[in-house]
Amino acid sequence: MMLRAGAARVSISPRPEDFREGVYLGGFGAYRQRRASGVRDEPQCRAAVLSDGEQAVAIAALDLVGASGPLLARVRDGAAKRTGIAPERVLIACTHSHASPDTQGLWGGVPRAYEAHVAARAIAAIGEAHAALRDARASAATTQLGGLVRNRRGWPETDTALTTLRLADSSGATIGTIVNYACHPTASGAANTEVSRDWCGVAADAVEAALGGVAIYINGAIGDVNPARDGVPAMVQLGEAVAQAAVASLDAADDVTGPVVVNTAPLLLPLQLERLSERVQAAVVRVLPGISLADRAGALHAVALALHKAGRADVAQLVAALAGMGERRIERRDGRSYVATHCGYLRIGGVEAYCAPGEILTRLGLPLRASLGGRHRMLFGLTHDTLGYFVPEDEWMSGRNNNYEEGVSMGRRAAAALDAALRALAPRAEEAAP
Repeated sequence: MMLRAGAARVSISPRPEDFREGVYLGGFGAYRQRRASGVRDEPQCRAAVLSDGEQAVAIAALDLVGASGPLLARVRDGAAKRTGIAPERVLIACTHSHASPDTQGLWGGVPRAYEAHVAARAIAAIGEAHAALRDARASAATTQLGGLVRNRRGWPETDTALTTLRLADSSGATIGTIVNYACHPTASGAANTEVSRDWCGVAADAVEAALGGVAIYINGAIGDVNPARDGVPAMVQLGEAVAQAAVASLDAADDVTGPVVVNTAPLLLPLQLERLSERVQAAVVRVLPGISLADRAGALHAVALALHKAGRADVAQLVAALAGMGERRIERRDGRSYVATHCGYLRIGGVEAYCAPGEILTRLGLPLRASLGGRHRMLFGLTHDTLGYFVPEDEWMSGRNNNYEEGVSMGRRAAAALDAALRALAPRAEEAAP
């Protein structure tokens, strides 16, 4: 079965008017703690479209720490209208750079006009990739890269697998390269105020310099994995090491043939705010519809800003988080509340990937990836949605990393719900094998 592929990249860097209004960086610190002072390297949307002649999939990576539900929906729907690819087959990931604009609004946010700009540019990138479709040959390789990262929850292991999928045209020229590896893009550090793609931007640029085409980085089980060292020199070293390992691994790559399979399914995550009583949780759920209306009217933004000015950045961040929850559909079943989102599964011949709507911890990610039957196995984190950490239940509130990940999670049962939903999407191992 002949593949066709196209790829494109566009800048999603804030414009001068966005900086004047105020762009805040996400991932570190409290509300409005890090206002962007400029651009070190431009955040981008990098996209690839693959088709087997019958089915197509769009894969896009935004250089953002995360994205709001409405922003992701706008991109999916807009890309679907432009390309004819069904919205559930438009896979949007965030690279999770902690030096990127905060389109979630948790750390101070960005102007609404900038969000609209990001959506339009992402739709354009996917459209350009689709328009560039041509006959392609695919190859894939998996290698191991350790020693440059650490598990911040104190476990001895991280997911060291580095899987690379290369798409080339009939002349052998690279169309696009997808690189999947697990490490938080945090090397730029909490004191940095310049917009940057962090180490994964360095990696993408280096892969493109070596192979040509468009390089797309998608994070793996990054939930508890940080660079072993921080700072700009370490950021460059890590990015270049990932790129060199990815490119070198392709010397022994396997040819990839077979259909493009995409399964996307609804996922209901039990809403369990661990540090709130059941009574308070129930009250929060009851007011979420009103929170959503208030957020659309700009009221919650005004409340968060007033709290920030009053010196209560911690409470301002909580108000911003509630606004984010208000964007989402909450379902009640059997007396419990659930956040409605999606998860997915992708197969291109002998290459498989699970798509998770948040940050997967290592001890959840390793068995998930091992459960796949393809020769080359990937995890696409922060894909379809941005819903915090998925923490294995047996280490929930165990004190590791001061329970930080638990505090930014849908709750104790979220990981088990995700695990079960993903495994149900994948075919039996013998069906997926090349």
